Amino acid sequence: MTLLLLAIISFTLVFLLYTFHQRLRFKLPPGPRPWPIVGNLYHVKPVRFRCYAEWAQQYGPIISVWFGTALNVVVSNSELAKEVLKEKDQQLADRHRIRQEGQGFVWADYGPHYVKVRKVCTLELFTPKRLEALRPIREDEVTAMVESIYNDCTHPDSTTPVPPPQTEHHHSLCLKSHP
Repeated sequence: MTLLLLAIISFTLVFLLYTFHQRLRFKLPPGPRPWPIVGNLYHVKPVRFRCYAEWAQQYGPIISVWFGTALNVVVSNSELAKEVLKEKDQQLADRHRIRQEGQGFVWADYGPHYVKVRKVCTLELFTPKRLEALRPIREDEVTAMVESIYNDCTHPDSTTPVPPPQTEHHHSLCLKSHP
């Protein structure tokens, strides 16, 4: 009996400390109360945009929603969205570092490195002339990928590559489910 009471008190204390910590850690816009670990996943209805519209009526135009442990801030007003995306973009442009400690292009923090890499990509890599010059390489890679998918679909247990059949439809994608 005392063990059960101790477990209940411990669980309640951990839950209250977690909630208190989240409120102190983030000064967030209002939103539906999240559950620990799963966040607001159980609150989201099948038609998400209607759910967000209902929350916007209840909590205001800026809503904080937790999907699991990831915080999402939803802006449902066009004027506020314009301010967030155009006027405050540099304050909100930092990204979470996942790989390469922010030295790549996709996950780089906004700063001099990001600006330099973006400029190189825009002026050198993604020009129409360069894209057209690299077209054969892209086509070869896409063909190899489709052939690999085809081989995996037709021979799922085989570890050695199997050449595709020489028919007119040898590039079609096999999407059958295997029992």
